[in-house]
Amino acid sequence: MAQAETIRPDTSFFTGVYERVGRSGAEVPALIDDLVRITPVDGTWALDVFPCATVADQDAPIRLNPLDFGEVPNILEGQAGPSGLWCQYFTDHSNYPILTCQSEMGARFTLWPITDERLTVCMMAAGQSRP
Repeated sequence: MAQAETIRPDTSFFTGVYERVGRSGAEVPALIDDLVRITPVDGTWALDVFPCATVADQDAPIRLNPLDFGEVPNILEGQAGPSGLWCQYFTDHSNYPILTCQSEMGARFTLWPITDERLTVCMMAAGQSRP
């Protein structure tokens, strides 16, 4: 087993609803301020990211997979539409995951988990119960 695989947390660590704040990659950047859901993918180390109001089977998610980038085990990559997306994950002082992301198109944003009533609203909109 590679060193990065032993350092990487279980995918269940990332399960939840996240606030996403940043800027789009448009020529005139726009504010990104919404909610997304992260769910683990069964049978492999991967994470699916859905817009909050999307039912799980409605739209294709952004799938984040570990990127073998030398000795840096906390980088994930995926596709956001036609462009690539990279995220680096950390933990905050309360041991919650924080992801900082950038797309090939220039979007940059941060994801951090929420635990307030917006979590329940998001999960119910997706037809799921609160984690």
